[in-house]
Amino acid sequence: MKHIIISLLIIGTVATLIGTGIVSNFSDTESANSNTFTAGTLNLQVGSADPCTEAISLSGKVPGDTGNAANWLATNSGSIAGDLTVTISAITNNENTRSEVETAAGDASADTGELGANLKIALWMDVDKDTTWSSGDYYLKSDETVVAWESGVTVPVAAYATVDSYDSDEWTDAANVAASTDAGKFRVEYDLPSGTTNVVQSDSCVFNITFTLNQ
Repeated sequence: MKHIIISLLIIGTVATLIGTGIVSNFSDTESANSNTFTAGTLNLQVGSADPCTEAISLSGKVPGDTGNAANWLATNSGSIAGDLTVTISAITNNENTRSEVETAAGDASADTGELGANLKIALWMDVDKDTTWSSGDYYLKSDETVVAWESGVTVPVAAYATVDSYDSDEWTDAANVAASTDAGKFRVEYDLPSGTTNVVQSDSCVFNITFTLNQ
């Protein structure tokens, strides 16, 4: 009987120790504080100001005239890379004043000018900004394809097309522009062919060039 009582006391004591939580584990706590997510930025700047203030303004052109009409630096000043898209829109041909020499040359429209059907332009990116057609450069063809440099030091004849042929063209993702870098200098070359007739006298053509940077 004595042994039974002692055993019961031992069992009761162990149960009490467990119930009061005297048994414990090692522990260590670390905390990561002030966690922040920040959205990246895309900021395209074309030319010398942001937003863009560039515009082509040429007048007094005659058959045989050629040259450069734009030389605008296109820069991604944001914190993430983006794909550059270029769009031509809102081509408008103004007749202005239709003189007798235009009529005699076959100008049959008093409302719509003919300059856009005759004036040729080439749109290209001078990636290394050296003003010459060279490795890495590309032009935007009027069929909405992007054509990379292959050879030569001048923009190919194939790069030129009449202004009217670019109507509503869009070159999607023409180039990827890394953060805080530039895509190069966007250039617009022009050529009013020497065989152009009097039908373009006093005419003007107007169009928009839109640059878009997408993530």
